[in-house]
Amino acid sequence: MEETAHGPIPIRHSFLHEKGILKFSWLSGSLIFLALSGLAIWLAPFSVATEVSVLIHTALGVLILIPLTLWQASHWLATRKVRRSFRKFCAYTGFWTMAATTVSGVVLTWQAAFTLFTSHFWDQVHLWSGLAALPFLAYHVYPHAKKQNANGLSAANGQNPLNGQAGLVLPDFGPGRRHMWAMAGLTVAIPAVIVGALTLAYTLYAPNFSHYQWPAGYQMPYGKDPFSPSMAMTASGGPVAPELLAGSKSCGASGCHTEIYEEWRSSPHRWSSEDKFFQAVQGALIHAEGAPATRYCAGCHDPVSLLSGYKNASTSIEAPGFKEGSSCVACHSMQRVDVQGNGNYVWAPPKPYIFEYKKAGYTTALTHFLIRAYPKQHDADYNLALVKKPVSCASCHKQFINKQINHVGFVQLQNQYDEWRLGKWNANPNPAERLRCQQCHMWLTKAPSLALADPYDVKDGRGLEIRNHWFAAANQVMPEMLHVYGWRAQTRRVIEWLKGKKYVPAIAKIWPKGPVIPLRIIAPASLRPGQRADVRVVLTNNKAGHGFATGPLDLIRAWVAIEVRDAKGRAIFHSGQLTAQNHVEPGTLILRAIGVNPEGQPVVRHHLWHYVGTISRRAIFPGYSDMYEYKFTVPRNARGPLQVTAQLRYRKANQYFMNFVFPGQFVKAPVTTMSSGSAEMALLAPSQPAGKSAASRRNNSAPPSSSLHQPAVSRLRGGRR
Repeated sequence: MEETAHGPIPIRHSFLHEKGILKFSWLSGSLIFLALSGLAIWLAPFSVATEVSVLIHTALGVLILIPLTLWQASHWLATRKVRRSFRKFCAYTGFWTMAATTVSGVVLTWQAAFTLFTSHFWDQVHLWSGLAALPFLAYHVYPHAKKQNANGLSAANGQNPLNGQAGLVLPDFGPGRRHMWAMAGLTVAIPAVIVGALTLAYTLYAPNFSHYQWPAGYQMPYGKDPFSPSMAMTASGGPVAPELLAGSKSCGASGCHTEIYEEWRSSPHRWSSEDKFFQAVQGALIHAEGAPATRYCAGCHDPVSLLSGYKNASTSIEAPGFKEGSSCVACHSMQRVDVQGNGNYVWAPPKPYIFEYKKAGYTTALTHFLIRAYPKQHDADYNLALVKKPVSCASCHKQFINKQINHVGFVQLQNQYDEWRLGKWNANPNPAERLRCQQCHMWLTKAPSLALADPYDVKDGRGLEIRNHWFAAANQVMPEMLHVYGWRAQTRRVIEWLKGKKYVPAIAKIWPKGPVIPLRIIAPASLRPGQRADVRVVLTNNKAGHGFATGPLDLIRAWVAIEVRDAKGRAIFHSGQLTAQNHVEPGTLILRAIGVNPEGQPVVRHHLWHYVGTISRRAIFPGYSDMYEYKFTVPRNARGPLQVTAQLRYRKANQYFMNFVFPGQFVKAPVTTMSSGSAEMALLAPSQPAGKSAASRRNNSAPPSSSLHQPAVSRLRGGRR
């Protein structure tokens, strides 16, 4: 048994005594480093050094876990019978607060390594218990005081043996104690030096994106604004490295946003740059106005190329991130948006964690661990407060042409945001019956498992419930055309959405059931042969949060196809059929806009730089109806009853535009029947009186097949539903 000046040391205590196998100076030095690095992690700004400190702090905490536990147990066994004192009180208080720090540290380390996120509760326990332990432990380990007289002689019971006066109270800084604390200081210095060395090494060899410059020959023909004619801007006013804008795969590979990433891969946000329609128009714009003019479109369609300075030549298909379109970072790192539209937003690059831009390897695991263990910068860079608001959609879902593009002046184009803002879903006097963009277009769905759920949603208490990132709206042609990831399922989702068949439980009490645009036929109950018939079709914008149709109305086609047949199946009247060239037949009532160029000719190929005005725009405002009137004469040889069928049909692009995008190939855009209805009119003998009008909205999906066409007369009826 080992001997000291105070007597023999129990074997259980000598194992961890200063002269034992695990020295107290090593443990105390490690604890001091953990305290100092913990304070730095809490108070210091985000940096490489802070991130390395997190890793070393965690590694050292795990390393001393067992020795520290043994030390505490051994120390308690050896000193538990010491008389009560304030020092002993500090020892016990420090022990229990440090125990809370240790347990919470273990929990946080486990969560950062193996779960979706670290708990805010355990993080706060770790922080405040650690802070609380410091003063108690500091007092407890402060050197025991000795009382001395003026001559340096020890006094018994505080009395000077020469004159009986009390001596001075001085700390015990004897050689042994000085050596112990010197070793503790060395123990503190070793991990501190490791932190500094690793920080320096990473800084020297890791990519530095802060010095990214404009590509050679970057042109600014539209003035000092480098991204003009787009209204997008970076927080610095300069370009951003494409690596900071792209890399969406890492969001799903981290095991944090896996399901959302998989959904985004199918979405129009993902292929907004690859979109063949966009690429065709962009190519024509380059030919007409030069490559810098394409920045007008790129703020929304191709932000990675725009903000990294690649919108200077060609079509930027060689730019990094071209296949990401509106990437995860492009939307989630917006700092400010303006409802003026045309991509009017301010974007700030996120601060990368160490090894964040490595595509594979063990270092990516360190990145993911750091994001979960030290999430404050990640949460700040990807703040969800803005993207949860409809204004975040406004910067791109509102468009105008100005003099920079058409050389004439301002022309308002698509404007989904203001249509929603002024429409019934936002302006309803009853707040309980209002809906935001995100509630419909990002309807709530569920992740297949907790491992695929989103950490932010789990933190909010929604469990597996997430806001979908499919953005399945009205483009049923491009997923298959590009063969994007999961294109079949995405096409089904779009068609289901267009037909109003998607049931959204979260808004079911507010959102009507049935078609988005229900169709109703108003027709006479009976007619006579030779009589002039008056049939009306009423469309109501029942569910869309904005006007219908919406988007680029010069190329979108939404129209009513109506047909009347007699009892023998003969076509008496039709309107809205497709010709052999796949155009909607003349005289058809079409929901669209007709823009004109400076010469007054219609713009049919979406050449927006020619767009100087709109001579016609027909769309249905939210909550309103539009009525179409058809007049025809019943043939004298017709046999009753007469069957009227009508369909609201939709395709993303008219055939003129398709022929422009795919010259010589005759590619057709698919057509979706959004709603339909039917009615029956009795055919009376010439002597019988005709009946009054009757309305019907029975479903009838039978497509028109007659080639007989008589011109229809249309009449617009607007009114609140």
